[in-house]
Amino acid sequence: MARIRSGLVLWLVLLIPTAVSAEGERLAGFKDRMVDVEGGRLCCAHRPGDGPTLLLIPGTFSDSRVYAKMIPHLDKDLNLLILENRGLGKSWPPPENGSIEQCAGDALQVADKLKLATFYIGGHSLGGMISLEVGRCAPQRLRGVISMEGWTTSDAARDAFHHDMKATLSDEQLAEKAAYRQEVLAKWTPEQIAAFGKVWRQWDGRSFLEQTTLPVLEIYGDRGRTRPTLDQLHIPQRDNIQLVWVENSSHALPIQHPMRVATAINRVIREQEARQARE
Repeated sequence: MARIRSGLVLWLVLLIPTAVSAEGERLAGFKDRMVDVEGGRLCCAHRPGDGPTLLLIPGTFSDSRVYAKMIPHLDKDLNLLILENRGLGKSWPPPENGSIEQCAGDALQVADKLKLATFYIGGHSLGGMISLEVGRCAPQRLRGVISMEGWTTSDAARDAFHHDMKATLSDEQLAEKAAYRQEVLAKWTPEQIAAFGKVWRQWDGRSFLEQTTLPVLEIYGDRGRTRPTLDQLHIPQRDNIQLVWVENSSHALPIQHPMRVATAINRVIREQEARQARE
């Protein structure tokens, strides 16, 4: 019990101060922009910048604060947006018959209403899968796709990691995640949680990765073990797809190793921008 309490203290001391500004914003330097969509309203936290636009999407039961520790390490000139899926953060209500396709459609609607011409899109877990689906639906809008443990198919979680999502997490980090999830889902019913928790199993992005010419960055934690093969991850071997491993990390990449993940994202965006400038 003492260790659980210490984890809750860590969550309160480390997560909240890095996420909340003096003016009461949830993420320092960000303004929440509300966008009406069919069936509800979506919140997109926005930090304006003069550089390339990066739209980030949180995972299954996360809001914009999941990236609080990663944001300070992302390039300061990025025009950075974080879209909260239906029912999460300030987006409401939870989805009815939710799907990755619906979430991708929401992301494109928000991009339209915020007048994002072309942009990079990325996400963690379900957010990575949504990002890949946006790439499939609207490749002409994207400059690149970033997937942080966003499974190409649910089979990858089994084949690559035997569904192990927590191997390198400390007791304190597990408590942090549990407290955060409880807060985020406070208004959800058990039925809504069960339904949305299954959508990642109902999607397959293999054909997209086999065909797309978009730059794709795949980031995975190696769980401190022998690293799986591309076949086990269900990722095709292609020149436009880069795979980056984060040593001794599990599924919770933005929480465990935010600087390493941000560094990989910065590098890929800088490389792609330099390539496009030369062309």
